[in-house]
Amino acid sequence: MKVEDFIRDISTVIAKYRRLYKMLDVISITFLLYSILLITNMEMVFGLFPALEVYSTASISILGANLSYPEISLFIISVACGLLLTFILHVRDNKRSTINLVEEKYPVLRERLSTAYDNREVDNIVVADLQENVTRASANVTHEVFLNKKRLYIGFFSLLIAISLLTYVSISEYRISSTPQDIIGPLLPHNEGDGSDLAVMEQTTNNSDNTKENLTGETSIVVVEGKQVDLTLPPGSGTGFTQGEQANSTPEGFTPSSAYDISVMSSSIYSEELPEGYESIIKQYFEEMAGK
Repeated sequence: MKVEDFIRDISTVIAKYRRLYKMLDVISITFLLYSILLITNMEMVFGLFPALEVYSTASISILGANLSYPEISLFIISVACGLLLTFILHVRDNKRSTINLVEEKYPVLRERLSTAYDNREVDNIVVADLQENVTRASANVTHEVFLNKKRLYIGFFSLLIAISLLTYVSISEYRISSTPQDIIGPLLPHNEGDGSDLAVMEQTTNNSDNTKENLTGETSIVVVEGKQVDLTLPPGSGTGFTQGEQANSTPEGFTPSSAYDISVMSSSIYSEELPEGYESIIKQYFEEMAGK
């Protein structure tokens, strides 16, 4: 096998193992983040925004299972975060070339493999001898040696924990007591017209002096027949009238009138002429009314 064919074969094996690591990390991180979002009641975030409130209770049926739009959105967010974090974790893997990995695993090929690969287009006795030695030594290289078992075990263990946690949360519906409104609710803008705060109302009156009157405060000045009357009590005058006290005492020299029996008296001032011919009927009517 030529040097370039050997490097191509090892690169394919290493790329396959890297895809396995990345897949385990993506699934583990996605399931773990999705479980955390469910535990922290993050699906309630939709109810905090008027534009998304209509989707907070909507659901869709997928393969016989009803999934709400908030749950689907949280899962999509978890997948996006899982892909991003996995990319960050493995960004340095692609920078390591296959030749460096092979020389790291097999010290006998150190510097010899890279030299033979760089001079693969050169045709002379020295390069031919070097490539023959490298080809003979590469026959002992196995694919399993490039599998990072420690990293693989960690990936499977993380995946098992994430699946177990998601299964427990989905079956038991375990949630914490706090909600997203407790965390991010105070940071959201409030509408000024929601009635949560009381506003002091002021009204401009059309008085002659163009003064403003505070409708919610206590009135201290009133206008009587075009004149302003100050109702403010001067200092030391007390707190006003109390229950049970009389506003004014009886003036001296006042003599009340004598008591008399209440009776009905007719007035001589008012008189009315009765229609002719009906005097007896009217008289009988009033007598019957008086008898009742």
